[in-house]
Amino acid sequence: MISGPRGRARRLFSLAVALPLFLNLAGGAGAAPYLAVDLATGAVLAENQSFDPWYPASITKLMTVYVTLSAIKAGEIRGDSGVVMTPASTREQPSKMGFKPGTVLTVDTALRIIMVKSANDVSYALAERVGGSLQGFVARMNGAARSLGMINTRFSNANGLPAPDQWTTARDYALLARTLLKDFPGYRELYRTTALSLGGKVIQNHNNLLERYPGSDGMKTGFICSSGFNVVATATRNGRQILTIVLGGKTARERDELAASLLEASFRTPATAASVTIDRLAPRGPVASTVADMRDLACPKRKKGSKAPVGEDLGDGDDDQPASYLVPRFKVMDPIMISLGGASDMPDPVEVPVVTEARAGKTAVAVPLPLPKPVR
Repeated sequence: MISGPRGRARRLFSLAVALPLFLNLAGGAGAAPYLAVDLATGAVLAENQSFDPWYPASITKLMTVYVTLSAIKAGEIRGDSGVVMTPASTREQPSKMGFKPGTVLTVDTALRIIMVKSANDVSYALAERVGGSLQGFVARMNGAARSLGMINTRFSNANGLPAPDQWTTARDYALLARTLLKDFPGYRELYRTTALSLGGKVIQNHNNLLERYPGSDGMKTGFICSSGFNVVATATRNGRQILTIVLGGKTARERDELAASLLEASFRTPATAASVTIDRLAPRGPVASTVADMRDLACPKRKKGSKAPVGEDLGDGDDDQPASYLVPRFKVMDPIMISLGGASDMPDPVEVPVVTEARAGKTAVAVPLPLPKPVR
């Protein structure tokens, strides 16, 4: 591999040549949606099919954060309010923490976990705490979407697990991300945390850009087979912050490469060169009438007996490929320590669920499940 000034110059030249071609290919027919915005001015610097409906997957959790922070701001809860892992929340599918029913953590800890681990069980429990029920929280999510002008977004859960009646657009998520950063500046660390430490175990963030694209400072990735690989990402250079959204990457590597390329191209484009802002953005052509399904591309059928997983932790691939703005992984920060318990107030007790337990040789009896207790 060429090193030194000459090697760097050749690498920069190859990147400069390859970037327009890469972006042109990404924006070709049938390409997944993307959007890049200058956050200070709202100028749209790159856009493709940003009004097409898409399954959000775990970028849903950015709306979960928004509704939670709004509740804190309104004085309904505090950062040290208790979140109880209910039986329903612990049954959610991975990614998850796997806490037992009755485990207690604070709202602040729950927010950190859903941003770093993308834990679906914790998202569900947090939604129950803030909204009184999952249904109540989802109603708040949809109400917030309407108030923010996210006119092509609908939520039916708080974590992004597969649901046919949950979709969004790249344009709508640009509005949400911008509002989160503007209205709750004190919580920006949530989106840039690279790892957590709980009981000596390190939990790594799925967002590869944080440690592979210099200047990256947030926000959230998402993946289910039907959505493909999604990301909402921000980066700052010379005091200028760019937001980019990529939906439907076929692999984590493809998604990250496109996001990094969009960020790089945007930093080289003055905001004054843009012809439209995010608030005035309109579709440039036909908009898809149905939600795309990426399952066959993102989760192709594998040979019988293959155990190769599909997920966001994969895709670092060949770091020496010629046109890449992703650098070898570098350390940003030490893991942030978190712990269970520590809640200053608890939600009102819930009705004790009853299950029927059949015992050998005896008549079935009703067995009450214990109420959740704080973990201290």
